[in-house]
Amino acid sequence: MQYRAVIITLICFVFGGCASSHRSWTATYNATLDGVTGTARISAAGDRVLMKSHGQRKTSVSILRYDRGIAWLLAPTMGIYREIPLSALHKEFPLFFDPTIQIARTEFGKESLDGRETMKYAVEITQNGATFKGFLWEAIPPLPVPLRWEDERGRVATWEDVVVGPLSPALFEIPDGYKAADTPEMAQADTAPPGKGSD
Repeated sequence: MQYRAVIITLICFVFGGCASSHRSWTATYNATLDGVTGTARISAAGDRVLMKSHGQRKTSVSILRYDRGIAWLLAPTMGIYREIPLSALHKEFPLFFDPTIQIARTEFGKESLDGRETMKYAVEITQNGATFKGFLWEAIPPLPVPLRWEDERGRVATWEDVVVGPLSPALFEIPDGYKAADTPEMAQADTAPPGKGSD
């Protein structure tokens, strides 16, 4: 379950220090959790998020609807989906999509990150009764997402190839032809993030 756990965790970093932004954008997300790295492609528009990750044996697709408090976990090869509450998502990382997230920043100063000028912050994040501490790097000028997050346990998330632009609302709906799943096997297979649990 290690790789998959990092994928739903991927979801967590999208808005970072820019949680109030409502721009539409796409990006490649990489998360390293307990020594395992996962990668996902993220598309987001306000409080709606689409995440696609590829493991060795399967593709996972998650649609997060913060406007409705639910997530749809899709199994493309089976043509089925499962609906879960957003509160059921793994929380190895803070969920930056959450509009109620609170971030307290202490500015560390400017740093170069992969050749790009950034502002580094020490941050304390409060969310759903949990507290996360770590460092956040934001681009100068800012993008809709942070470029890097690193917590005090060495867990790391990075964002690459961030492109701001309009997205079709259809991306954030269950595709035609999918049926609701009622098997616990799918729940176990798809509720963890990338880096944790994909085989």
